[in-house]
Amino acid sequence: MAKTPQEMKNLVEEFIKVTKINYEDQTEKIKEKSKIIDWQFHVGSNVIVSKNANREDRVHINVNMRFPSQDSKLLVMKNPSFSKAIMEISEICTTCGVGHQWIKAGEDIAGLAIFSHVDEQSLDRISFHSAWDNVARVSGHVQKILRSNLSGFSAQNNTTDATIDKSMYG
Repeated sequence: MAKTPQEMKNLVEEFIKVTKINYEDQTEKIKEKSKIIDWQFHVGSNVIVSKNANREDRVHINVNMRFPSQDSKLLVMKNPSFSKAIMEISEICTTCGVGHQWIKAGEDIAGLAIFSHVDEQSLDRISFHSAWDNVARVSGHVQKILRSNLSGFSAQNNTTDATIDKSMYG
């Protein structure tokens, strides 16, 4: 039987509570800006779990990495090290079955989103936490790839975030 958006929200909130990671229900705040999100949680410092109104069948799990301006200077296509990092990041995302999208601010690359989803039909605690762990694990690998390919890359925004460094189970 199909779950309603509210049933999915209630389930996901219970799954998040198990982790004991701080979270904020941003549903009201996000609804003021957009009608395409049914509900949204901001977990830790950079994980977004949401249900898009235009997709009845899934819950999205998203890690947004924002790069400081000094790092953005290294993230240019003319930089061969960055081109190599892009290839490695694409490979790991493909291998692990997660999506990724570079976030641009004008001409600069300001961040990277790593994302996955859990289908409504299989939304249970194990599938939710498995998808979250997968996204978090790939995000950690992406940071390592960027730091190893780009000397001087700080990626200071996510290095100690509990939502990245901590498995959902401890």
